[in-house]
Order: sequence, then C-alpha cells, then structure tokens
Amino acid sequence: MSIFRTFTSLAVTGAMIAGISAFLVGSAFAQKSKDTVRFGLYQPIKILDRIYNPHPETNLTAPAVFDMLLFYDAEKRIYKPQLATSWKRINKLTMEFSLRKGVKFHDGSDFDADDVVYMVKFVTDPKTKFRFKGSRFGWIASIEKVDKYTVRFKSKRPYAPILSRLATGLPIYPSNVHGALKVKSDFGRNPVGTGPYKVTKVDPNKGIFFEKNENYYNGGKPAGIVKKLIARPIPDKQTQIAELMAGGLDIMYNVPKDQGENLAENPNFSISVTPTVSFVYVLFDSADRSGFGHFKNKKIRQAVLHAIDRKALVKALVPSQLHGQPLQRAICHDWHVGCVSSVPPTKHNLAKAKKLLAEAGLSNGFDVEITTWGPSRQIAIAVSGQLRKVGIKAKIDSLKIGGFVKKRARGKVQMFVSLWDNGGAAPDVDVTAGFFFMKGSRNYMGDKELTAAHAAGQVTFDLNKRKAVYQAAFDRVNDQAYMMPLVPLPVVLAHTKDIVIHGGHKNPEGFELNRVSWK
Repeated sequence: MSIFRTFTSLAVTGAMIAGISAFLVGSAFAQKSKDTVRFGLYQPIKILDRIYNPHPETNLTAPAVFDMLLFYDAEKRIYKPQLATSWKRINKLTMEFSLRKGVKFHDGSDFDADDVVYMVKFVTDPKTKFRFKGSRFGWIASIEKVDKYTVRFKSKRPYAPILSRLATGLPIYPSNVHGALKVKSDFGRNPVGTGPYKVTKVDPNKGIFFEKNENYYNGGKPAGIVKKLIARPIPDKQTQIAELMAGGLDIMYNVPKDQGENLAENPNFSISVTPTVSFVYVLFDSADRSGFGHFKNKKIRQAVLHAIDRKALVKALVPSQLHGQPLQRAICHDWHVGCVSSVPPTKHNLAKAKKLLAEAGLSNGFDVEITTWGPSRQIAIAVSGQLRKVGIKAKIDSLKIGGFVKKRARGKVQMFVSLWDNGGAAPDVDVTAGFFFMKGSRNYMGDKELTAAHAAGQVTFDLNKRKAVYQAAFDRVNDQAYMMPLVPLPVVLAHTKDIVIHGGHKNPEGFELNRVSWK
C-alpha cells in the first residue's frame, strides 16, 4: 500500500489530510525561503568522482560540479564550447583545442592547459586503475601542451567519436589539488571543479551538500539556479516516498509507476514523466562463459524472446504517457548519433516459442537464473512470469550494482535483464557498441563480427559510412537473437508543486541539478 493511500484510508481523513497539507505547504515554503532543494539518492556516495565511482548517482551529481572540454546540447544535438572554446582537426590522428581563459576552480585557482594535460596523463597512466579505463580513454596516444590555453590530443588510430568522449567522459580536475594527493580516490571526498555548483561536504551517511558557484562562467552548460542543494542517501523507495510526504525531500526520481499515480492525487505534489535514452534489455550468455550451455543455441534464444510480450510489459510497467510510442527496434536509442537498424527484433509468439523449444529438445522448458539490479528488477520479475507460459522457470538474482558488476566480470551470468543508458546519455552510439561488442568482461556474445564492427565504426569519420557499419552490427544482434530491448525507462519525478524541473537534457535520472528552480 502506498504512503498516500495509507494517509487517505484513515478514518479521520478530512482533518488529517488538511493537517498534512498545511504541514507540507509550510515545509515547502521554508525550503523555498532558504532557496534549498533536497533530493534522495538510492546509493550513498563516498566519493564524488566519475573516474573512480561511475555509478548512476554519480552521473546525476558530478556534472553539476565538474566541467568537460565541451558540452553536448541534447535538444539541438550539437556540440558546444565549455572549457574549450573551439577545436579543429589537424590530421586523422590529431585534434587541437583552444581553452577558455579566465575560468577559476572552486578553490580560486586558475584553469589552464596544465590541468587538461595532467588529467589526460593521469587517466592514461598504466599505473592508474579504474573501471571503463580502456573503453573511455584507450584511444588516447598522447596529449601536448601547445601554449597556456591550447592543447592537442593525439589518438592511437583514427577515432571518430572523440568529441562524444570528451563531452561526457573527461572531467577536468585542478592539477595542483589532485596531483598532490597520495591516494587519488581521496579527491572525491573534497572535490574541486569548475562547474555551476561547488561541494561543501561529502558524507556517506548525511549526503552531499552543494552551493551555487556564483562566479560560474558563461559556457555551454547552464548556470545553477537555486542557492543550495542537498542529496540525501535513502536507498529504500518507500522511505523516500515517506520523506517526500513528510516534507523531508523536495524531489524524488525513479518513482515506481503506481506510486507516481498515487502521488499525483495529492494537490501538494507535481508528477512529471520524462522520456530518456535509458531502456531495459535482455541479454543471453551466448558465448557460454557461465557454462550454462543452452544459450549457445540460437533457437533457444529465439524461443525465449518469442515468449516475451514487450507490449504487455510496457502497459504494466511504463507510465501511460509512453504507451503510444513504437517499441524500440535495436539495442541503441534513435537519439544516439549513428544508431541505425533494419532487422526488427523478435516478435511475441508463444506458439513459435514452444515449437523452437521442442526443436531444441526442450519441450518441457528449462531452469535459468536471471541476474538483474536496480530499476530493472521489476521488469525481470515480469519477464520470469511470461517465461513460465512456455515452461521456462526463471529464478531472479537481484543484486546491488557492485555485486552485479562483479558477477558479470566473473562470467557467471546466464541471462541478464538489465538497464542501459549509453554511458550516462553519451551522444554517440560508439559507447553502446563498445560496451557490448568490445572484448572484455562485459562481452557475453562472443561474436567476432560485432567486435570488428565496433573497431571499424571508431575509425570511420564519414557519418553515413559509420551508420552502415553500425546497421550491419545491430541487425546482426537482432538476427542472432543475442539480446533485445524490452521497455523504455522514462523517469517519473515527484516533487513539491513549487519546484520547477527544466528540460533541455537527456539525463538518465530525469533531471539535472543546474536545471531545477523554485517558482
């Protein structure tokens, strides 16, 4: 039962609701007068650092603190200047960036080429170890300081998605602060950036405290609006809803569909459904890393996909605002640069599923374990229910993100139902191709053609030619039934009615800290 229904089902509904409403209005007014916005995090953050802690909560909070060299305008779909004011290609391996003058870090120190050179050398140093190092920075051969406000990147090979990587993957830290630390991960405990908000405290128990950067330069990213922000770690959704109802939070994201419908009945709250590039997918261990065996057989993979009713999943688990949208065709989002496909994914057909299982010698179905985490858990449970109709008995192993990543790396996953956001809404589809096709711990397809397609796409500058490469790859994924998108993951936001959530982005969490204001 929802918190709202709990309140409204009590016998003294009239007086109690009036009291609750008055309390909430008073609480919201108090926060508005302080120009402070509070929101919940589903995982506590010990360090605010996208290099060492690349989790969804970090992807939500860090962009308000750290800037990149350039900024991708999600609505206009163009790259804009940020810490770099312009860029030009010198040759197939070299790009030059002119840097913005007069920018200061939150500690008052000046930004210049030394900070960019330091960061690139740090993330490419063989001694520096962190997740996604190869996929995000493996293309860099070297960086050169031309002068105080000019740098040149040299790639190991022609690298088409360089702007996408630099717009989303390389936060710039102050070289004097970060360089002085013996333990580099300690930087995230007292982070210093150039972004629209500065951090005054990082406390895993109490949260992250932000203050508006009053000296923020006029760059591609919008400046902050509210004076203060507080991100509170509250892992449980029901607890977050209770805090929202009690006036302890002003914004809640990733609200469950039914809870959002309930909260919409309360006049003190506003509910908004924000489409994103995130989606939930199903992926099989076709490479048989786990030793499960069954998913080496294409017919069995096809049978499972035929048993899944995507339309029913959308109707049951996705807000009604998105019910009329066409189902996603490929494992990339249409918004991504280079996302093309022509082969449709497997359609729901129980008779066909049973026929394929019989042909594979599994007329009575089989047992399988579905590994999932976070918001995809509900979809995994629904998928397991659909699979029972063809005799497939699926056990759900729901993990926290850390456990999920470790299990995936060990090659122990038989079948995934997980979510994907193109690396925090990176604009180029190369991120998707690299994540699933590149050799490494995340590759459960084991298809050499897909690995080759990823490599070919990276060295092809002509966008139409790149699209042809990716179309062949994404079509092969559908043809071989390696994986399939299931449902979109819009963000249901619940917030006090005096909060305004501004658009203009594709953040997978549905809002950005510098795009929030009071009415």
